[in-house]
Amino acid sequence: MATTIIFDLGGVLVHLDWDEVCAPLADLSDQTYDTVMAEVQNGPIVESSMLGHLTPQEFHEALCAKINANISFDPFIDLWNGLLSADEDMAALVEELGSEHALALASNTDAIHLAFARKHFSVMGAFDHSFLSYEMGLLKPDPAYFHHVLYGLWASPGNCVFIDDRPENVRSARNVGIKGLVFESIEKLKSDLESVL
Repeated sequence: MATTIIFDLGGVLVHLDWDEVCAPLADLSDQTYDTVMAEVQNGPIVESSMLGHLTPQEFHEALCAKINANISFDPFIDLWNGLLSADEDMAALVEELGSEHALALASNTDAIHLAFARKHFSVMGAFDHSFLSYEMGLLKPDPAYFHHVLYGLWASPGNCVFIDDRPENVRSARNVGIKGLVFESIEKLKSDLESVL
């Protein structure tokens, strides 16, 4: 029986709306929406920020320079945080699960989004442990990320369930022995959890 449930943040615990970030940045940039989207979703500057290699100020400067967008720091932070919005149904499920299981957070994220999430999303208070890429210097799906999580939890992989919206991250967790579930909807997650808990 799995005793610890490990949740991804963006796309699982909270909604992600890439258009809320990319549309205004593209309006401020001389580059296309698709170019801005590629940089914001998968680009090396965002990755460096999630690895903790850039401060929020350095991230702002580097990303805006890359896409040639003129926006000052505070408005940029507001815009960047527009990516995240609450999922009250998921928050209720997490609260229910927390009554019987240890809960952990494992997220590829940056200091900007994490601070915003902790301030605005009540679900963040449900977790006994948090494993954050920008603090660890590791990104999913690197197997070292999951080994770090298991060590931090002092848990055997077979006693853990990991939930993420990215199949490649779930595959990596499974490869180190963790039960992995790809998040597609709350209804499917509830059904999937019944089979592993």
